[in-house]
Amino acid sequence: MSPSFYRTIHKKQEIKSAIWNGLAARWLRQHTVKIIVSFAVFILLFTSFLMMGTDASGNLPAEASLNEQVVTVHTGDTLWAIAKKYADGKDDIRYIIYSIKDRNGLQSADIKPGQKLIIPAV
Repeated sequence: MSPSFYRTIHKKQEIKSAIWNGLAARWLRQHTVKIIVSFAVFILLFTSFLMMGTDASGNLPAEASLNEQVVTVHTGDTLWAIAKKYADGKDDIRYIIYSIKDRNGLQSADIKPGQKLIIPAV
């Protein structure tokens, strides 16, 4: 085998790699914006899923003290009905609902059967 044969093999490989590098560079230039936008959307979705929480996560209330009562929510119960049941007649029901929501870390008046609520002493 002659040395010129080895040079031709290397030249062919250099040409092939140059062609592939050129194609890759051209493809990257054509799709750069798409890649950046796709990555930004992925990051946005990923962080939004991380920031989402459920009612069961994170903000669990402290244990009930001696002057507080723990109530289990049954089907059909509402915060209004529960607050009215524990009101002494002179308190405003809306304030009691606010106190129950605040004590239990509720964001809305939605409650679920089986959920335990702490009724604060008002």
